[in-house]
Formats: sequence, C-alpha cells, structure tokens
Amino acid sequence: MKPITEEKFESILKFLEDKKIDVLMITDYENSRNVNLQYLSGHPTDATILINSSGESILIPWDVPLAEKHSEVDEIINPANFSFNIFLAMKELFENRWKKSSITIGAHSMTTYGFIVKMKAIIPGVRYFEEPIQITQVFDKLRATKTEFEIKKLLTAAKIGTRTIRDIQNFCINTPDDTEKDLSFIVRKKIADYGGDDVAFEPLVANSSRAHEIHQYPFASDQRFGLPGLALIDFGAKYQGYNSDITVPISFGKLSDEQNKMRELTIKSYEAAIEMIDIDVSLWKIHDIAEQILRKGGYSMPYSLGHGLGLTVHDSPSISRKPTDEYSKKHWKEETIQDGMVFTIEPGAYKQGLGGQRLENDVLIRNGKIEIITKSEPLNF
Repeated sequence: MKPITEEKFESILKFLEDKKIDVLMITDYENSRNVNLQYLSGHPTDATILINSSGESILIPWDVPLAEKHSEVDEIINPANFSFNIFLAMKELFENRWKKSSITIGAHSMTTYGFIVKMKAIIPGVRYFEEPIQITQVFDKLRATKTEFEIKKLLTAAKIGTRTIRDIQNFCINTPDDTEKDLSFIVRKKIADYGGDDVAFEPLVANSSRAHEIHQYPFASDQRFGLPGLALIDFGAKYQGYNSDITVPISFGKLSDEQNKMRELTIKSYEAAIEMIDIDVSLWKIHDIAEQILRKGGYSMPYSLGHGLGLTVHDSPSISRKPTDEYSKKHWKEETIQDGMVFTIEPGAYKQGLGGQRLENDVLIRNGKIEIITKSEPLNF
C-alpha cells in the first residue's frame, strides 16, 4: 500500500500545474536512495516513477515481480522490453505515448547528475525544472504529517525500541565487562526478536571515553561499555519501512559534580522542550528554549534538537534553529507543530574526558494531543 493520501497526491498535481511541469520524476537506486519512490507507489526500492500532470503514474522497476507485489501505480513498464535501458523506456513513453517531443521534467534534488546527463543524451527534447529544491520542499511538507496508516507503523517501531531498553538495562547489570560491540549485537538481535525488520540505523554505542562525540565512529568499538562515567546508546527499530529513534543516557559509578551537572542540564532541557510542544508553536522556538538552557549551563548543542520520523530516520520536520546565512534564509519557511507530526526531541551535553548525555524520545501529535511514544530515561549503575 502506498502511504500518500489522495488529497496529498492532488496537491502534487497542483504543484506540477502551477510550475508548468509535464512530468514528475523520482528515482531510487543504490547510489542515491529516495524514499519518495515508496511514498508515491508503495514499491520499496530500485525504480523510477514518472507521474504526468494528469496524474498517470508509471513505474519502471529493476525487479518487476517485486513491483507487481508491492506497487500501486497505473502501469509497470518492464525494462527488459527496452534492452534493460530505462532511458529508452522513457523515450518511448514521452515521444510515442504521451506525444511530447519537448517535455519539462521535475526531478527531485536527489536525482544524480549522472542520471540526468544520460537522460538528456538519449532524450534530447528533455528540459528540467530549474529549481529542484522546490520539489524537495513539496515532499518535505507532505511527509511532515503522517496518515493513520503511517502512524500505526511508527507506533509499532516505537514499541519495539522501547521494549529493547529493558535488554540494555539487563546488559549493564549482568555483563559489566562486555564491550560496546556486544551491546550493539544484543540490540540488533532483540529488535529482530520483537518483530522489527531491522535496526533503523547502525546503533551508536559509546562508553564514557567516546560519548562526548555526537556520532561515534566506529559506531561501536571493542572497548568495555561499562567504564565509570557518562555513556549512551542511540538506536532505533525499523518496522515495515518506518523508524523509531531512541537515545538512552547511562551513567556508571560515582559521578563528578560536572558530570552530574551535564546530566541535570540534559534532563532540564528535554523537559522544557516537551513542555513547550503544542499545536501551532514554531519549531525553532522549541529548539531555542532547549539550546538556551544548555548554553547558560556552559554547553553547546551543535545539532538540531529534533527531526521527523517516517520512511527515513531523519524525516521532516526539522526542529532546528533559525537560519542566519542568506542562502538558507531565502529557502527557509517557518514551520509549526501540526496534527500528525512524529518527531524526536534529543538535547544533550558533551565534554571530552567526562563523556556525554543525550536523552531522546519520539513524540506524536494526534488529535491535538502530545504523546511520548518511546520511554527512554536516564539509567544509573
């Protein structure tokens, strides 16, 4: 089943009409993934979808049987009929069926330059809509609010992630000498045991010597996880294409005064952000209140407070600061909390030598009410 509603699909057609775009093109391949393929068609991967201004949807998949199983489109074109060259398939479609010798394509900004060059070489009459960022913004806006179909999957992903926290707790109690990699393996296994299709992303597992980094590399090391100090694990579950995202802040042993301060500021910042969430509140204001608490305490937060969840782990909306540079301000639009949004709140305090603390939960806005759908909280051992 495709996630997009008829109403949202009609808004895409209105955009095409307003911008005089003949065909919307979304591509998804190994070198450039784009979940909008799945959003529009239900087909999970490796294909091009073309939607003309009349609303006709054509899918050209790499795996035709998979497309026949999952997609909801008007037609599937088998590339085998065109020597496995999708550009020849498109040329036939544009020139002989849609009778367009010259055609304006609206390509998503994630379409690769190489794809566009090949397409122009084989289909000389192709022109491209010159502001692909506008197409990206259209999809960001549509996917910022979820349908009930999507919310059910996100709730299941959140439930699987929350259930895994108990296993993290047991690991810390029962195997204090085991490594970050050991914990990563357990999280992966438990998510699968509880019905998840996969982890949402590589779990970030960091003991107190690495938790000052925002995104650790390697994601999990051979070091002992239970070193004294401030540690964390950032992980999520994927369920039928939809993702949860949780960070559990963990402390081992007696903390110093500054480490206690880092933990307290993280909790205070998190609680202030949650308290501020309400319908029509500006997203940047929620980021700002959390960041100000951390800054006043002497810590910076060099990332956005939160991000949407959906077919990607970093979906729209973005709960981030107001832009200050001219380019970003040109394309920035103030966004507010709306019904159907699902997003993270994840403030943190970090300092090399002391570790790091980040508290992250997933938030759903439904029927005007705020629901915290994951249950992370600080753990102490």
